[in-house]
Amino acid sequence: MSVGAGQDWTLAQGDLVVTASPEGGSIVQAAWRGTPILQAAGGPEGKAACFPLVPFGNRIAGNRFTFRGESFTLQPNTDEPLVLHGDGWLDTWNLTEKTGNSLELDLFREQPSHSPYAFKAHQKVHLEEDCLSLSLRVTNLGNKALPFGIGFHPFFRRTPDMTLQTKVQDMWREGEGHLPDSLQHIPSELDFSMPRIVPPRWINNAFGGFSGKARLHWPDIELALDLSCDPVFDVMMIFAPQAPADFVCLEPMSHLPNGHNLPDLGGLSVLEPGEELAGTIKMTFLHVSETREKNNG
Repeated sequence: MSVGAGQDWTLAQGDLVVTASPEGGSIVQAAWRGTPILQAAGGPEGKAACFPLVPFGNRIAGNRFTFRGESFTLQPNTDEPLVLHGDGWLDTWNLTEKTGNSLELDLFREQPSHSPYAFKAHQKVHLEEDCLSLSLRVTNLGNKALPFGIGFHPFFRRTPDMTLQTKVQDMWREGEGHLPDSLQHIPSELDFSMPRIVPPRWINNAFGGFSGKARLHWPDIELALDLSCDPVFDVMMIFAPQAPADFVCLEPMSHLPNGHNLPDLGGLSVLEPGEELAGTIKMTFLHVSETREKNNG
């Protein structure tokens, strides 16, 4: 089954309604009881509420890297000077299967002139009762080994009283070109080991040693969202524009930005031809009064 551009698909299960698009293999909106929780704020023309990061996420310094003695060069894929988020979020994906509560998408990418990567990506969007599951798999279709990475880039609803809770081990300072510069002490306002309001300032930092779990809480609609990620996603990028921006991005990634130029590849996975890298994240929506009842039961 293959579809062209411009046709979106809607999935529904319980109180959760999700709309997906072939453009960028993206989620256009995820609404819980009628309130958009993932909201369109990114991607081409700002129409994506969540998009996959493949065959890597974030940026590469100088648009070049050296691997196994060979130098590789990439070209910018947006108006920014550095190549951004790989190719998957800018391509049209093909629908291969759809039911009432799930769909599967494929993307085949032959090696273009602007990148050394040839790959196949497969994505599954699946709804369970008040749970959105996103799975991503990438296969190296090239004739040589290369460092690959995967991730997701969701844009979450942001309100002044929304809180975030997650555990990480370290934080990278944002440097020139929005690339991680060096490890730094986590300031108290960005220590989310306990629930904390996201400060109303520019945030664009990579956090290493991500536990794979995070919770967002919106008191105004009595909603909590539990984010659960497979162990492959051990880096969390947090991006929040300055207030009054109405979104915050929590980006689970399998590697650090610019891992291509770090001594240990920053967590990127070396895939030989035909090898795969895969992972799943889940977003579970919980009404807080229901959560209290369960905890008190």
